[in-house]
Amino acid sequence: MRLRIVLCTTMMICAALQGNALAQEQAKGDAKAVPNMQEMMKKWMEVATPGEGHKYLDQMAGKWDITLRAWMEPGKPPQESKGTCEAKWMLEGRFLYSEMSSQIMGMPFKGIDVIGYDNYKKHYVVFHIDNLGTAISTGEGKLDPSKQVMTVFGKMDDPIMDEHDKPVKYVTRLLSKDKYVFEVYDEVGSPHEFKVLELTYTRARP
Repeated sequence: MRLRIVLCTTMMICAALQGNALAQEQAKGDAKAVPNMQEMMKKWMEVATPGEGHKYLDQMAGKWDITLRAWMEPGKPPQESKGTCEAKWMLEGRFLYSEMSSQIMGMPFKGIDVIGYDNYKKHYVVFHIDNLGTAISTGEGKLDPSKQVMTVFGKMDDPIMDEHDKPVKYVTRLLSKDKYVFEVYDEVGSPHEFKVLELTYTRARP
């Protein structure tokens, strides 16, 4: 029922927009053709349907064991801990939703990530929330030509250093169908850029 209401509402909005566009074009006396409802719906469905960009993400679905390494500052040994993660598709294969549990600096850590591929913008979009803060971290990025490394850039606040919109870089490296690495970099774009977090995901045994 809810889906039917959403679709009907969407079609009504499209029809209203089309009618408004037609009225404006007629008022201008512009001979340029305005897309009809069928063309508009076709274009909408093309950008709304999961496609090639989502296939990369499918490799990260499932249950994983995690080894987490965190660096407090460059050149120092990292702190290491173990964790688990489960990632599954939501909204009919449009977004990959994952929940992870681990420890950071001896504190219990729980995080939620949602990642998808925006067919219209043609890049990946992500957001992250966890129990160690109240902010939502977001980012956008693309795959390299080999389609094995995804680099995402975003911004985050650093309350400790009182910095707002600090650039951050997330790198995902697919090593095999049963293993991948996720990295977080600080001081992005500067000569002092360094890795602050590394999570190695190994597919959990059934």
